[in-house]
Amino acid sequence: MPAKNTRALSTRYKRYLPFILTATSILLLSACSSDDDDDSTGYIKFYNASSNSPAVFLTIDEDLDNDDEDEFEQTFSSISFGRTGSRIQLDTQDYFYELAWQNEDSSARGDLEILAEDSIRIENEITHWLIMSGSAVSPEVTVLPIPNLSDEQLEQDAEDDVVNLRFVNLHSSVDNIDAYLSLNDETFNEAQLITSLTPTTLSDNYRIDQDQYKLYVTLAGSQEVLFTSDEINYAFGGQYLLSIRDNIGAGGSPFVVDNISNSTIEQFDALESTANLTIYSGLGENELLSDFAENIDVQIQGPSDIDDIDGLAYGEFSDNYTLESGDYRFTIKNSGNDNVLLQNRVLSIPKNNSKTLFLYWTDEAVDDDNDGIIDENEDGIIDEVRAVVSSLVVDNSQLLRLYDKQITMLNLTNTDEFGLVTFYFVTADEIIDTTDTQRNVIAGNATSLVLRNNTYQVFAIAEIDGNEIILDELSLTLDESSPDLFLLLEHDVQNSSGFSIQVADQRYIDND
Repeated sequence: MPAKNTRALSTRYKRYLPFILTATSILLLSACSSDDDDDSTGYIKFYNASSNSPAVFLTIDEDLDNDDEDEFEQTFSSISFGRTGSRIQLDTQDYFYELAWQNEDSSARGDLEILAEDSIRIENEITHWLIMSGSAVSPEVTVLPIPNLSDEQLEQDAEDDVVNLRFVNLHSSVDNIDAYLSLNDETFNEAQLITSLTPTTLSDNYRIDQDQYKLYVTLAGSQEVLFTSDEINYAFGGQYLLSIRDNIGAGGSPFVVDNISNSTIEQFDALESTANLTIYSGLGENELLSDFAENIDVQIQGPSDIDDIDGLAYGEFSDNYTLESGDYRFTIKNSGNDNVLLQNRVLSIPKNNSKTLFLYWTDEAVDDDNDGIIDENEDGIIDEVRAVVSSLVVDNSQLLRLYDKQITMLNLTNTDEFGLVTFYFVTADEIIDTTDTQRNVIAGNATSLVLRNNTYQVFAIAEIDGNEIILDELSLTLDESSPDLFLLLEHDVQNSSGFSIQVADQRYIDND
């Protein structure tokens, strides 16, 4: 494609080709390295693109064999998958880096488990993007040097209202792809081929007008679109790296795109991405409903057609449904007598997302005459209460982590004895009083934590009449093959406490 400056195009021509691009010369950026300049500095920025990795710590060390105080050595905050660290300024010279994760209680450098290590040369006015991709078992580490824009270039870009884009292909299995751009109100038919990408190779720099765009991805040389982005709004100047990587979400495209600047990162899913929904019935026997059959029918109405779910039993998950993203309503009926238990409750489903709708009992005071008085005889006792179906929508983890797991705890109880439950995760060398791994969950809520692979004794404890009571306990072993999990605290008449914990897979729920 000819190297034409976008601003040199006529207004008529530019409307249709606003992204005729310029591969910017490194010389124009005034970004040559300079070993003679004592004040010369460069940057390093870490990006974790390894989907099964734990949060990763970056350590920069000037000299592995020297621990003098004036030698540079620092370990930076851990970075989770799909996130980037801050841009770190360093003097121009050689350094060593380590990428490691916290396998033990301590996050000190010497206690971290190293995933990758090597040397890196920091050059003047270059941001060195340090990218970890592939599997955390043997990650691929790529260094992409991107020259910083000079002050003069930034001023020119501000005057011209342009932004600078570079691209990288980090997909684990699709080697050669083409990237196209169109204005947001156009289609692929009007899109222009921007660049062809081989794995982990940085594209040229392209200058485009500040505007709203759509990005398209095809296999190299193909016109079959495999990914169309939502609107990407470039309202401000600067430099951006577009990382095209694996989609681990629910929606059909194999790609997602991370749009990364020096200070922000935003994920763009495919425009037509679908979503997943599963429903869990926590509606067991209820003394306020003597005719409740412990089976429910669920009707869901919205952008997608979903067959009614008939006879969903207490303690069971429905099938996993693929839906268009959008706003839905759902109605719950008693299977035994067709009584409506809940009607037209709203349910919003984002694209490329997986959610579980949990149903459980609460109750409310009856005020049939709507006068706001629920103790008509003023004896200090609520005259009447009725059972109410409540719902809680929770995001399912879509990761397949190797070395740690996300545990999401839900308190689906409805009792006057307590409202808050504390989950304790106790390893073999701990007791409840000494573990730091605990979470409080109030009734009708969920909370999550990430646990390293280990064996835990899990306790659900509530304070009842001033005493800490164990509602339930179980042994939980997490290893590399374990999924991310739900822990559901529910009523259970078979347990002596009246409550129990159910364990369920967040990603692949199996009713068998």
